Amino acid sequence: ASPVLTGDEVVARVMAMNAVRAKALASYSSVRTYHLECHCVAAKKADMVVRVTYRAPNQKVFEVLSESGSGTVREKVFRRLLEEEIESTQNENERRSALTPENYIFRLVRHETVGDQEFYVLEAKPRHKNKYLFTGLLWVHATDFAVTRVEGEPAVNPSWWTKKTDFTRIYAKVGDFWLPRSNDSETKLRMLGTAVLNIQYGEYRVTQAPGLPLGSSEQKVSAGQ
Repeated sequence: ASPVLTGDEVVARVMAMNAVRAKALASYSSVRTYHLECHCVAAKKADMVVRVTYRAPNQKVFEVLSESGSGTVREKVFRRLLEEEIESTQNENERRSALTPENYIFRLVRHETVGDQEFYVLEAKPRHKNKYLFTGLLWVHATDFAVTRVEGEPAVNPSWWTKKTDFTRIYAKVGDFWLPRSNDSETKLRMLGTAVLNIQYGEYRVTQAPGLPLGSSEQKVSAGQ
């Protein structure tokens, strides 16, 4: 089927539905597993399991349940990722990282059917060089107008040591909400080798704000397990 909406129309609907879902999401908790392997000059490996608790509008609390492997990776990579996630939820940073025409130029690439579901595939190019933005492709669910997959690379390299990072983020439907299921990235490091990071998100427990038009009030769902 040929697309019935333009790229701009798809993005406008995604923004509208994101706002509706954000209002309806009162809180959730989930358990994440971080795993990193550095195929580097000095091979390193580390794991961390974290419980995250979110409360609207932008509070996140992290509790480390277990950790093992390289202390350097746990301190410099895993804990830094948690700190950056908290930073990114602050109002100004959230605005600067949002999927909006203010931050990105969007172009509709194609319309895809997978099984019985349809998706719009859009190219996103950042308008500004900032660490919260990326260059890549988005898959948008044609009924829910939710982003279900992102493939790309950061708009800005985080450090001189990083030559290139490619990532794939997958989202899964948890009750009425689309929440992260996995995040895989591969970073080529200058003179050092390649670091591969995998984050799995699961054991979601979602509480919905009462009186909003999205389904039932609480769901316990396991995603990505």
